[in-house]
Amino acid sequence: MALFAALEEEGVAYALCGALALAVHGAPRATTDIDLLAEAPSVPRIIAIAKRLGFVFGAAPMGFRDGITVHRWSKIVEGEVLTLDVLELAPGYEPIWHGRIRASLGAHDLSVVSREGLIQMKLWAARPQDIADVERLREADR
Repeated sequence: MALFAALEEEGVAYALCGALALAVHGAPRATTDIDLLAEAPSVPRIIAIAKRLGFVFGAAPMGFRDGITVHRWSKIVEGEVLTLDVLELAPGYEPIWHGRIRASLGAHDLSVVSREGLIQMKLWAARPQDIADVERLREADR
């Protein structure tokens, strides 16, 4: 994907999380969004790159009870909405950030939260889909 290539080329620090990270860790599921974890200073750079790549529909930043702020940008691809959520690093997420790893998704090398970090993020979110994702990851280990 062009977004990962551009982030890598420009040296922007990020970590893939969410459903695409599930695929990296062996438990793929369908998704129409890209979730990235990033430190606050990198967020404007990520958004600028995303805008150049067609993510031109922005929403106001959304704050959540765990301290995460989500910056959402979308674009239309072949009549479908593709959403980019940039999760701004919050206190408590530092171990997940520092534990990120290098991995491959298709032909792209990228930065991704570790399997343990992804499980922790999903348990903190605790939405039904997140709990199901944790079960998928654990089943993939069996």
